[in-house]
Order: sequence, then structure tokens, then C-alpha cells
Amino acid sequence: MVNYLKQNDKSGFLIKIYFLITAILVVAETFKITNLLYCSKPLLIPCLVILYFSHSNNRSFWYLLALFFALISNILFISTDQDFLLYGIVSFMVYRILSIVTILKLTDKILIFPLVLATLPFIFIFSGLINLTISTNSTSFYPVVANGLFISVFSGIALSNFVMNDNKQNSWLIISALLFMVLVFLFMFQKYYISNIAFQPLSALIFSVAHYTFYKFVVESEEDIKQE
Repeated sequence: MVNYLKQNDKSGFLIKIYFLITAILVVAETFKITNLLYCSKPLLIPCLVILYFSHSNNRSFWYLLALFFALISNILFISTDQDFLLYGIVSFMVYRILSIVTILKLTDKILIFPLVLATLPFIFIFSGLINLTISTNSTSFYPVVANGLFISVFSGIALSNFVMNDNKQNSWLIISALLFMVLVFLFMFQKYYISNIAFQPLSALIFSVAHYTFYKFVVESEEDIKQE
């Protein structure tokens, strides 16, 4: 009981640190404080890793590997250079693939027909978004298309799981999927269509909360497996 309370206290402290870094990042993005941005942005994912290590005893290799690529993409997206943007998109695509693998490892069974039905609307949505925002001549076009496909599958899994089994972990997963969808929309509009001063701080906030909700899905799923 004492160990459990200590673990909760530690996790609670790390969660506060995580969202403190988020607040600093939002301020840095809002007021374009470059030095603060360079210091705070790379700290977000490592803080989530530490939080995961403090809470989980089953530590998913696939989730940790996914977070590594999330960190790489997060750092690369700091730069406005087109090459770094391309590498960041590729890194985020790898993160998304590994996130899907993580879900499959933590989920008992994925039913194909509900998954296909749930995924198709997202494919249509992202197809329209890509058609609106990015030229086929862009060097980022094919990685963006691949990212759209994988985020559609990710969202389809989240939606089908939630509809078929409305439990706590699937609730966290669908929230995470919806937030990542909004994040992709903001990213595409900002990078390829129209820039707005509100996009960056809003993206930073959504990025942080989306990662936290996916972390909650992972730890809740692990707890559920442990209790079986």
C-alpha cells in the first residue's frame, strides 16, 4: 500500500512536470521565444518516457521505440528547413506505424470488417485534405500521403475498438486519435496552405495532450492485461 501511494505521488509529480513543460512550450510558440523553444520542445517526450517507466511494470518495447521516433520528429519540426521538414514527416510516419503495432500488441482482437468501415471515412477526409493543401510536385508529397494512410488506419482502429468495446482504455485511445487528427490538419494547413499565428501554440498543446492520452491508453491496457 505504501509503495502504491509513493508510486502515485511520483507519477502525479511527473504529470505536473510534463504539463509544465507543455505550458512553457505554448508560451515559447506564442511569443516566438526561440531559445525557450529549443530548450523545452526536446524535453517533452523524454518526460513522458520517464513517466511511463515510473508507472508501468510491463514496459512495451514498441511503445518506447515509437516515442523515440516521436522525439526525433519533434526536434526536426523545430527547423523551417524543407529537408528537416521531410525527415520529420518520415520520422512521424515511423512513429505512427509503431503506435499501430503497440495497439495491436495490447488489444486482444481486431475485427477486420469494423476496422475497414471505420477507416474508410478517415481516408476520404485525409485525401481531401492532401488534395487541398499539397502539390504532387512537392518532395514531401508521398511521405504525407503515407502519413495520411497510417493516421487513417490508426483512427480507424481507435474508432472500431471504441464502438465494439467502450471501456476506459479505448476511450483514451479514441480521444488520442481525434487529437492527432486535429494536429495533422493544423500541420498541413500551416505548412502547405495558410499560416496563422495561433496554429503553432495550439499545435503544441494538442501534441502534448494527444501523446498523454495515448500514454494513458497504453498503461490502462497494460493494467487490464495484468488483471486477467
